[in-house]
Amino acid sequence: MRRILVVTGPVGVGKTAVSWEIAEVLEERDVPYGFFDPDAVHFHPRPADDRFGYGVSLAALDAAWPLMDVDRLIVPMVVERRDRLDRFSGSDVTVARLTAPAAVIEGRIRRREIGAGLEWHLARAVELDAHWRDHPVEDFTVENADHSVREVAVEVLTRSGWL
Repeated sequence: MRRILVVTGPVGVGKTAVSWEIAEVLEERDVPYGFFDPDAVHFHPRPADDRFGYGVSLAALDAAWPLMDVDRLIVPMVVERRDRLDRFSGSDVTVARLTAPAAVIEGRIRRREIGAGLEWHLARAVELDAHWRDHPVEDFTVENADHSVREVAVEVLTRSGWL
């Protein structure tokens, strides 16, 4: 059975950092895994019905995963609707949503986004937080503000059943 661990959450919550740490923990334990970051695929213009271009990113994932020859995959990505993951039917998909106080997320974004995208990222973080209050997508949440990235990664792995 193929297993997918989706690490989601708003902009600035630490999806990518925690996902890389998850990979480190698995590697230390000699657990085979793949890692695919849809945010690394950028293009313009994007289709009108896919404002973030995830269709192309996930098609690339469909092509890449078989080449990895692993049955576990870590995917840090924003998931606004659970049905967007229906393409992985036949796989055991677990969605872990990272959370942090708004002030923590804002501080992270301000340190990271030093160009023209700052205001967009700040607004997007607020938009996503409000969206998930009304439309949860996760199997569980993990707070990512007061713990080390290692502690958060281990908690995600434990709660997902991967450890």
